[in-house]
Amino acid sequence: MSPEVIVTTGSRLHWGLLSLAPRTGREFGGLGLMVDEPTLVLSVRSASSQEDQISGSAGSAEKIQTALQVLRTSSPDWLGDYRFEITLQSEIPQHSGFGSGTQLSLAVARGLAALMDQDELSSVELAQLVDRGARSALGVYGFDKGGFLIEAGKRDSADISPLVFQAPFPEQWRILLITPQDQAGISGAVEADAIQQLGPMPDALTEKLCRLALMQLAPAVLEQNFSEFASGLTEFGHLVGEFFAPVQGGVLAHPRMRELEQLLLSQGVEGIAQTSWGPTLSVICPDEGEAESLSSLIKSAGYGEECLARIVKPFNQGATLEHRKSV
Repeated sequence: MSPEVIVTTGSRLHWGLLSLAPRTGREFGGLGLMVDEPTLVLSVRSASSQEDQISGSAGSAEKIQTALQVLRTSSPDWLGDYRFEITLQSEIPQHSGFGSGTQLSLAVARGLAALMDQDELSSVELAQLVDRGARSALGVYGFDKGGFLIEAGKRDSADISPLVFQAPFPEQWRILLITPQDQAGISGAVEADAIQQLGPMPDALTEKLCRLALMQLAPAVLEQNFSEFASGLTEFGHLVGEFFAPVQGGVLAHPRMRELEQLLLSQGVEGIAQTSWGPTLSVICPDEGEAESLSSLIKSAGYGEECLARIVKPFNQGATLEHRKSV
């Protein structure tokens, strides 16, 4: 019998940065939400062989291997010379705006830490060990706490941005996610190059985004005021999208999502924002029935064949760990 740890977490929606290349003060920052799907489930246990055994899709297996290598370099004491069997049972699609890289790396780190009796390590410490949180820490805090999150940004490139607000997202609200299947969001070196091309975000825009985040969106979550949240998120998403338009092709990254947004706005729908670099578009709905109606509208308008639409729930908890014995 050998111990096994099962790590389960949700996906992270990132609705935009608060600052970029400022003359003074903090850089990046942002706000977002953890949702229950797509779901990541990862199992970790000691390997019976002399080599690591990693199972998952090709891209995810490579990321697991990288996280493991980085972890061994940064924390050799408690990993020792052990080898591990790591199996990705359910994964988050890559480059779709769901924060798959951070959730996967943290699941590997948390699973191994639990297996090796290193439960005192925080998610921020684990993120530093696997080299995550270079720009955004929303996925780090989302992995730890879930819910709606606002981070303050970094003063130094080596920092993990501090969390300034976290609250459970109203349980009755639903999130409709629409993901085009013919285009991935940018990431890695391409993302870094795009950020370099943009130059500084105007201070006036940062001030407007911060006001929306802290004086409209956060209170609306606490008060469960759907109309205030929906209108604020639509404005926030547009302001961020306009700034990023030169490098992503428009206010939204995917041309069909730009068309879809106009359709939804013409129907009086709000609560619309791209997550990260897209191509996924998120729409906040007051309840399951409204989410189903919007999903039907999207399919009847011809988006069903080329886009995956799913209705998901808020994930108002951190990643879960299950310890089990397996043969």
